[in-house]
Amino acid sequence: MYTIKELQHIAEQFTLQGDIVSIERINKGYINRTYQVNTLSCHGNIHKYILQRINVNVFPDIDALMSNFLLTTEHLSRHLQMPGQHGRGTVQTLRPTKDGKLYFCDDSGYWRVMTYFDRVYSLDIPNSPEVFYHAGVSFGRFIKAMSTVDAAKIREVIPNFHNTRSRYNALEASIARDPVGRVGEVAPEIAFVRAHTDLFGRITDALESGRIPTRICHNDCNLNNILFDEQTHLPVAIIDLDTVMPSSPLYDFGDSMRIGTNTAKDDEKDLSLVSCDLGLYEQYARGYLEACGDILTEEELSLLPYASLVITSEDGIRFLMDHIDGDTYYQIDYPGQNLDRSRTQLKLLEDMEKKLPEIRRILQEIYDRLGLPGKAL
Repeated sequence: MYTIKELQHIAEQFTLQGDIVSIERINKGYINRTYQVNTLSCHGNIHKYILQRINVNVFPDIDALMSNFLLTTEHLSRHLQMPGQHGRGTVQTLRPTKDGKLYFCDDSGYWRVMTYFDRVYSLDIPNSPEVFYHAGVSFGRFIKAMSTVDAAKIREVIPNFHNTRSRYNALEASIARDPVGRVGEVAPEIAFVRAHTDLFGRITDALESGRIPTRICHNDCNLNNILFDEQTHLPVAIIDLDTVMPSSPLYDFGDSMRIGTNTAKDDEKDLSLVSCDLGLYEQYARGYLEACGDILTEEELSLLPYASLVITSEDGIRFLMDHIDGDTYYQIDYPGQNLDRSRTQLKLLEDMEKKLPEIRRILQEIYDRLGLPGKAL
């Protein structure tokens, strides 16, 4: 915990307008520690900023992280100024330190300041089909906008972040170690995961062999990383850009579906409540492909039906591994929560498998309507 005096000293290292009048904690997000800084200018105007302490355990290469952030926001800002893009949103930007740096560092850690968005809200789950459609459009536009960035300048800040096979290998290593003696209680979950090893390489192998291109992706396409306007209820910005790096849009697409189509809580104990809502799936897929389908290759489109299955299996693996390891990565509110989270993901995967023919049909109908070349195999 930090005192207000300590936080004020840190915030004063950045180029803020006016004098700091208050600082308050924003209790959202599991990775970085975030605060809202309010200032008052000499003209009586109130300005708001985001002050954030970067978690170096997750992002050890601060220079790469901040370079990616700056390149991404500058590129998106230029994209929004292009003809036909007016009114399509805004971009979170960094405030430099008084000596022109992207972050401030002292004994308390690494800190940055970003713009604050006023009169907006976010959602953890879609509250209507229309909201999820617009989420698909937003993340699709993001992929399309980033397709013209100089990809060589964007660095990988978390190696193998969405390498599902690598995640599975890490799980097997944790099973072999069994550091806190929990392996015996999760035999059914381990058996289920092991029965799906053919799924784990579908996207990774296609990337590594060059069958699908590596693209610059968001890599954390939670619905709550989209900010909606309080009046129009339309998206105004995509946030949480720390994981922007080379990957595949199949992971982005699948992650949105994993979160947005689940009919239950992410730690649901009653697994009979867990299923994939195909109506929401269709809405998101339609918005996403209307926005970026024309840049996706035939091979990417053919693999798209498996995207949600792959990423759902990956999250099931990660939660199961953390439970076996003694809950060292994800925060928990009660003992066994990571196991509940894993079981929810694995149940969702099971339901997606059953509905795979319908998922293929939904996607193929969208491909045909938009004139896209892929076959939803």
